[in-house]
Amino acid sequence: MSPKHPGLELTTGRVLADGVHWMGGCLSANAEGQEVHYHVSSYLVIGSEASILVDTGDPAHRDTVLAQLDHALDGRRLDYIFPTHPEIPHAGNLPALLARYPSAVVVGDVRDYALHFPEYKDRLRAKAAGESLELGDREFRFFPAYIRDLENTLWGYDSGARIMFVSDGFSYIHDIPAPDEDDEPVHLPGQCRLLSSEMPEPPSVEQAAYGTGRALYWTKFVDVGTAFQDIEDTLESYPAVLIGPAHGNVIDDVDSMLRTSLAAHRKVYEGQAL
Repeated sequence: MSPKHPGLELTTGRVLADGVHWMGGCLSANAEGQEVHYHVSSYLVIGSEASILVDTGDPAHRDTVLAQLDHALDGRRLDYIFPTHPEIPHAGNLPALLARYPSAVVVGDVRDYALHFPEYKDRLRAKAAGESLELGDREFRFFPAYIRDLENTLWGYDSGARIMFVSDGFSYIHDIPAPDEDDEPVHLPGQCRLLSSEMPEPPSVEQAAYGTGRALYWTKFVDVGTAFQDIEDTLESYPAVLIGPAHGNVIDDVDSMLRTSLAAHRKVYEGQAL
């Protein structure tokens, strides 16, 4: 598949809950004559005193993300930018955002960001798992990335809407591609920005295992049972009614998706996945 920037984007994003906006866009690709899309999501949380953007989106969606932010902020400033880790879909729009919002600071595990963006080194604020930011009427807390891509990945949690932002965690595909196709968590046109419960049918364990085993190759060699126990323990203390992945539909049937994802990880680890 060869991703491209699709012609149609939702310039206003989608409001998930009071103060939480689902932003970004989808990359479009062709798979054996079938158009498929691939979420690259950002999330804006607006409190009574401060706001934070979770992930910056892909540079292909720079104009879309900026337009969505302008619409959602409605004249307010952007205070914090939280790239969950330094990869293009998660941090690629950072220079454009810092130029557009001169008072915004970058937060998270920013240990190597000064190497990428030396001109913005004075606007980096390290935040570790367990620390938090007060946004006024809500708190944004940083968590370990129990399922992660890079070492300095972090997850986040908004206490106002009770949504957990999980970066590359809980991505899934809706159809298993043919052997010569790519392995991104794709969906069909018309399924962009749908909640998991709004999809025609929930993802199967096989679909989740296919994406997991290829996008997170290390899961073939690591039993993630302990990680899922940590996730369940975290959700016990910080209940989530929504899970916001960077890639894939926003999950609103949290318990069901946790069971599917754990079964998928076990399938990959036991060597049963495709």
